[in-house]
Amino acid sequence: MKSKISIIILAFALSVIGCTETWDEHYNKQPETINMNVWDAIKSKSELSRFVELMVKYKYDTLFLTNDTYTIFAPDNAAIEELMKTEDIGTTILNYHISLHYIKPVDIQGKRKLQTLAEKYSTFENINGTPTVDGIVLKEESPLYLNGKFFVLGKVAIPKLNLYEYFAQNTPYLKKYIDKKDSIILDKEKSRPIGFDDNGNTVYDSVSIKVNLFELMYFPVSEEYRNWTATIVMPKKSKYENGLTQMAQKLGGSFSDYTDIPVKWQEEVLIPHLIKHGVFLNMLEPNEFKDISVLTKKKKYNMVNIQGDSIVCNYRPVDSYLSSNGVFYDYANFAIPDSLFSGAEKFEGEWLAYQTGANKFAWKKNVTVTSTTFFDVQKSLVKGQASNDSILIVNFSKGYKGTYKVQFKGSNLFPRKYRVVVSTHMDIGGIYDIYINDQLVKTFDYYEYVRTRGLLKSVTGATFIPKGRYNKFDFYIDNITEYGRPNIRFDYKGPGSAPGNGLVIDLIEFIPEIN
Repeated sequence: MKSKISIIILAFALSVIGCTETWDEHYNKQPETINMNVWDAIKSKSELSRFVELMVKYKYDTLFLTNDTYTIFAPDNAAIEELMKTEDIGTTILNYHISLHYIKPVDIQGKRKLQTLAEKYSTFENINGTPTVDGIVLKEESPLYLNGKFFVLGKVAIPKLNLYEYFAQNTPYLKKYIDKKDSIILDKEKSRPIGFDDNGNTVYDSVSIKVNLFELMYFPVSEEYRNWTATIVMPKKSKYENGLTQMAQKLGGSFSDYTDIPVKWQEEVLIPHLIKHGVFLNMLEPNEFKDISVLTKKKKYNMVNIQGDSIVCNYRPVDSYLSSNGVFYDYANFAIPDSLFSGAEKFEGEWLAYQTGANKFAWKKNVTVTSTTFFDVQKSLVKGQASNDSILIVNFSKGYKGTYKVQFKGSNLFPRKYRVVVSTHMDIGGIYDIYINDQLVKTFDYYEYVRTRGLLKSVTGATFIPKGRYNKFDFYIDNITEYGRPNIRFDYKGPGSAPGNGLVIDLIEFIPEIN
């Protein structure tokens, strides 16, 4: 029995010693250090003589007179001569080949940003044991010298643009959009509170700072960080313009090419859509873009964007550019989704009012109301019958014969012919004139619901079917002459024979007519 215990103890001890040796070999093995200045080692290599000449010319050799440690990426003679056929090599490029950080490739897996003397970040990558810098394979790795080490490159590394600089050259529409997001905000850390206003809000001896709202919400594309990168997928200029031209041709009428598509629509609808579906955290490889959607309870998605939203990416990223703070991809093919410009534009009635207290509401500032008698406006919940389960309602006194006009702006529309569908309550109304852009487009008597027993005919010939006591009426308009928000006015003309008097707006839909 004792001999068995002795054997077990001996086996355990040997295994611990073996594991310790393996552990030490893996983690404590240090590269050989040579008692020599790294600059002297570089000078001794004839294949780096052109690099040495440039370093001496711009006095970079003096860097190695101090005790600072450097990692140098030295292009060989052939690489330097090849580049100098088209451009000179000066301090900007030399700075990009020198770093104050010590690089040990075996300790790096995947991508890592490396700050250079140029204050630009290059990308060091080690995949399957093949180290590269900005995609350039390292031909040779030196031992560790007293003040650093060097790698030999077969190509000169050119300082990379950051994402914002890349946008300026390849997606100017996106740069212009970002530039418009500059804003001034209060710096509460530097501002000093000095009291309160009449509403109890803190008043500051304010210090304002300039920020960019795009960079606050998504990613600081004009800044560079070691451990913070992004992936941006956007169509380059030519593909973006081609997509707009295809859209213009679908719209028809006065639209013929990309120059006809309003910038306002691009910046309010299209570009935010592209940003939502094209900005991701970290530097993604093409194979990380999933082409199979995952089905959840209510929606499909195949990616998660930088804001954590689940989205569907219906594109293939191509033509990557590795920038100093991320990676950019172009679209393989770009087409603007029809749903962004061809579907119905909806305007909910309850958007016209806001809550001021318990069961208390008021018209929003952009709504103009004129009347001979004041009536309260309300927002009511109507589950299952109203759009969005809520309506806007103003109840008049029975038989009210005074005036009541409500005027407001609708949703942005392209110039084209529309069928306008108004969802309302069949029992609360009167006789109304409805104006779009100051043109009378419909006079509607709510008694029509009584006369037709709720089965009102549409201008299309179909019949509107009531949903409880809610129903619709419609009309055509053809007076939208430019992109923008139409001016809508409901003008009460009298009580008529409606069961009750007032105004109920559930939903207003602008449905484009197909040419």
